[in-house]
Amino acid sequence: MALNQRNLSSRWRRTRAANTRPLHATTSQPSASRLGEWRQNYERYKRLAESAGRDDAVTREGYWQHAEHFIRLINDAIATQPAL
Repeated sequence: MALNQRNLSSRWRRTRAANTRPLHATTSQPSASRLGEWRQNYERYKRLAESAGRDDAVTREGYWQHAEHFIRLINDAIATQPAL
């Protein structure tokens, strides 16, 4: 490997390490507005999947997978809410 490539590679690793978020940042409780956005996205993708029709199975499945992603985010957020 040439010297320049080695320098670029190590520079990329330093930049990448500096830009990563700590793990605890992803486990914080989402705001109410974020939950609202997730619910809207879930409903939107659910409607799109239902209206995709039987002939377009690939598109319909993609929409269902998107809807499932958002419902999973919602359920995880609800499960991690502190008890009152």
